[in-house]
Amino acid sequence: MAEAKKPAPAAEPAASAPKSKKNLVLYIVIGLLVLVILVGGVFAAWLFMTISANQNFGEQSSSESHSDGDKKDEKDKKKKDKKDKKEHAGPPIFDKLDTYTVNLLGGTVLQTEIHIQVADEKQKEVVKSYLPRISSQVNLLLSSKKPEEIATLEGKVALMGELKQTINKVLDAKEDEDGVMSVEFKSFIVQ
Repeated sequence: MAEAKKPAPAAEPAASAPKSKKNLVLYIVIGLLVLVILVGGVFAAWLFMTISANQNFGEQSSSESHSDGDKKDEKDKKKKDKKDKKEHAGPPIFDKLDTYTVNLLGGTVLQTEIHIQVADEKQKEVVKSYLPRISSQVNLLLSSKKPEEIATLEGKVALMGELKQTINKVLDAKEDEDGVMSVEFKSFIVQ
C-alpha cells in the first residue's frame, strides 16, 4: 500500500519566512548603523568648523579691540626683536652660580652645582652683581626641600623651575630675556 507522504512544499515556505524576517532585521540594523555614523561625522565636521570659526573670530576681535594702534605696533616690534635675538644669537650663554651644600629637611645633605643660561653677556654681568642675594635665596629654597620631593626626575625638574622663578624674582625680571632663561644642574648629590 501506498504510504502517505508529507508535503514537502508546505515546509519550505514556512522555513523561508523566518529567514527573510532575519534578513530584513539585519538590513534595518545595518542601515541604522550607517545612518548613525553619517550623522556623527556631519556633527563632528560642523563642530570642528564652528570651533575654528570662533577661534578666528576671537583673534580678529582681540586685535581690533586695541584702542591704541601704537600699543599693537609696540608688541609687534618686541616680538620681532625677540625673534631677531633668537635668530642672530650664537651659542647659549651659561654662567656658574656656585656649588651649594645644604641640609635638607630631615637631616640629609644636598650638594649641587648650578649653572644658569642668560640671554647675553650684559645679562651675565647683571646676574654677577646680584650673586650674593641670589645665593642666599637659592640656599633658602634648597634647604626647604624634603629628600623625597627631589628624589624623582619630576621633582628635580620642578626644583629647576622654582630656582629659575626665585632667581628671576631677585633680578626683578618680567621675561626670560631680562633674567635667567634656564637653570641646569651640573651635579646633584643627596647623602
